[in-house]
Amino acid sequence: MAKKEVVKDAPLVKSTEEMILNFPRGKYTAIPMAAIWVKELKKREENRHLTPAELLDLAVRDVLGGKVDWKDLKKAAATQVEEAPKKAE
Repeated sequence: MAKKEVVKDAPLVKSTEEMILNFPRGKYTAIPMAAIWVKELKKREENRHLTPAELLDLAVRDVLGGKVDWKDLKKAAATQVEEAPKKAE
């Protein structure tokens, strides 16, 4: 019998529920993190075509997947605060 060839390069896709349950900081800290990250993603040119639901899904996956940390979110929040007075003028 011929053996099946195993593909090791294919990434495993985790469900959102699994990512929430395995999030090391707790699921309730992920919500504010994702909310801040959605605002940052919305400003980026490459995400202008995405719907709000797609932006939210992308933000949740980035936060739960560990791509975004509090340090990144603090930088994003700081730039939002700096831009707000400029818009008011």
